[in-house]
Amino acid sequence: MYYVYDLAIYTAPADRSRAIDRYARSAKCDAQSDERLMLEAMRASQFAILLIEQRHDVVGLIATDILRNSKVWLLDVGLESSMDEGELIATRLLTPGPCSMTAGVNVPFEIEMLEPVCALLPQRMANGKLTRTADDRRFAEAVYRVGLADGVMDRLAYLDLPDRA
Repeated sequence: MYYVYDLAIYTAPADRSRAIDRYARSAKCDAQSDERLMLEAMRASQFAILLIEQRHDVVGLIATDILRNSKVWLLDVGLESSMDEGELIATRLLTPGPCSMTAGVNVPFEIEMLEPVCALLPQRMANGKLTRTADDRRFAEAVYRVGLADGVMDRLAYLDLPDRA
């Protein structure tokens, strides 16, 4: 259901508004508050396929968003402890400052998944510019659909990490 929630909150057909935008219009947050900062980061979220490059010197991971050819400093303790350099992951990124975090939904990505993902997209989209394709709600839906259908999701587990002293 996490994938359904992600699509319901962060995406909408072109003629409809997104749930996160409707919520933002009704939210009573101070303009300079942490709540407003996170809400705006949620509204500006981007679906990405990340190539894990290395551990960050302080905390987290350095990755490349291969759809936008941009570097990402990813703060996610679970991913940091479980992903190796060279692995790919599809996720929605929230970027409230110099670092990004996931919105909670991750798909271990394999390059072989691109062909079936593109087959689910309209022809003009599958042959279009990657950045525009990544921003379309149907791209995330296709990635989730392929990830769930081919069993790649069977390798994913959400674990609570032990408390750090």
